[in-house]
Amino acid sequence: MLTERHSSSITLLVFHTLVTISGCSSSDAGGASTADAAGTPTSGGDSTSSNVASTTTGSATSGGPAGTTTTTATGTSGGMGVTGSGGGTSTGNAANTSQGGATNSETSGESGSGTTAGGRAVDVTIEPNPNSVLSAYVSWTTPEPASSLVQFGSGELTWEIEGAADVTEHRVLVIGMRADTEYQMRALSTGASGSFQGDGTFTTGTLPSQIPVATISVHDVDKAQPGWTLMNVQKGDGTNRALSGAPPAAVIYDEAGHPVWYWINGTQNERGGAISVDPTDVGVLMGPSETTAPKEVDWAGNEVWACADLRCGGTSGLSHHSGKLSNGNYIVMRDAMNGSRISQIFEEHTAAGGQPVHSIGVEDAVTPPGSASGDWAHGNSITVDLENDVAYMSFRWLGLIKMQYSTQTMLWHLPASYGAQGMGDMTFVPADSQFSDIHDPEIHDDGTILFFDNGGYTGVIEDGNPSNLQTRAVEYAIDEAAKTATLVWEWPGNFETDPWYKEQLYVPFWGDADRLANGNVLIAAGRRGTVEITPESRVIEVTKDTGEVVWELRLPKDHGVYRAERLYPLPLVRPVQ
Repeated sequence: MLTERHSSSITLLVFHTLVTISGCSSSDAGGASTADAAGTPTSGGDSTSSNVASTTTGSATSGGPAGTTTTTATGTSGGMGVTGSGGGTSTGNAANTSQGGATNSETSGESGSGTTAGGRAVDVTIEPNPNSVLSAYVSWTTPEPASSLVQFGSGELTWEIEGAADVTEHRVLVIGMRADTEYQMRALSTGASGSFQGDGTFTTGTLPSQIPVATISVHDVDKAQPGWTLMNVQKGDGTNRALSGAPPAAVIYDEAGHPVWYWINGTQNERGGAISVDPTDVGVLMGPSETTAPKEVDWAGNEVWACADLRCGGTSGLSHHSGKLSNGNYIVMRDAMNGSRISQIFEEHTAAGGQPVHSIGVEDAVTPPGSASGDWAHGNSITVDLENDVAYMSFRWLGLIKMQYSTQTMLWHLPASYGAQGMGDMTFVPADSQFSDIHDPEIHDDGTILFFDNGGYTGVIEDGNPSNLQTRAVEYAIDEAAKTATLVWEWPGNFETDPWYKEQLYVPFWGDADRLANGNVLIAAGRRGTVEITPESRVIEVTKDTGEVVWELRLPKDHGVYRAERLYPLPLVRPVQ
């Protein structure tokens, strides 16, 4: 997972020297109903004259209707009158297979042109993205080097995406659209001799069946952190890969619960679901699964990096987790057998692949008890700070261990109560504030560490929330000199909130807690399965001072989420200026 040093303000998608990878394996149960939600923010677009110049349509199979495109040639002249005319025809066809299951075919259309006094119209081509039914490419040509901007919206122009500047061949990827919706699009360029403009429409396709629309059960616009939310969404209870489940998917939801971006890794069903999905400097990195190697894709869904095979060049399997470091390398977690023990090792790989250039593992830090066997540590994340040469290794049963990265020297061990009895060198304040087991620690510059405390694991999850277990988000202030960890915040804790969160919120396998830019905390509480009593997966945003739930996303039953990341500012997209 890509993280950064956190102070009073957080901006995701900005690279720093910290990287986290995380996850854990197993399946669970959950459920919810689906519902439509409110629309996107709006703002007015420019008013111009236009002449329809061409129409492009597409058909689809398996994934819903392909995009429908209408292009319009228009011109602007800085306030002067605009005239234009359509002219010329061309036909063609193409076959693009969408990763999401849609096949776009038999595209055809016409081209048009127009002239203005002081400005010129451009012909716009809008093509469906073969990797997603929710995005498209907008292309046009100008007779001189000029800027590239596409504005788009449903009903009116509300969003814009900036492309390459000082080019004559313009091609802009448009993301951020909802399924089965017609969008207006406007291509804008400014060059030395003036401005250029072309308009068109594009209709998005139907979502792949494994990508659900979510229900937003709470949304306080004044208190919630704006932005989209990136998460993995894993459909299926995981009991039989041949009969249930779906390939691993990364999905971005808007504030109203609609998917506006997705990417599906491969075609084979996944039984697990604890698959890391993190924003990078170019797109999204998805961790490995039982059937697919880790991959990084750009915002168009094009592969940027992948391990050569499921083992990333090693002899033992990877364990669902990967991350991208600030030096451009990648880090993956490997379950390495040591006799009867499974001991996690984190390996750093170059983009070129091959053998790892560095590794660090649990047995570099602690000596296993004599009785240790099987998955005795259960690693689930690492945060690497290359600038300060430190790494924070998280193990569900052992707790959090800080290491010097280059020398593999342990600096301190914050123990979990579940499986680290007799280990660790940090004292909890108060003494009864020790956590049970840990997921996805977030390291802050102010000396605090925020993470998800599952509350313990009984092995029995179908009976709802066992009365002796309580899932929570916790934050500790770490005093490295005094070797103390002081509990400074927990949720739900003693906050006044819906009793459900205190009585029923139990997440046995997955989880995540992140500090947002406005100070709120985003909590991913993922469950999965078909058992009726099992809660649905929820992503919950709470205020830090009052513990109030100000935004909550619920996935339909049998759709799990391991972690969630709030993206703000949005990738590529911004409101129309």
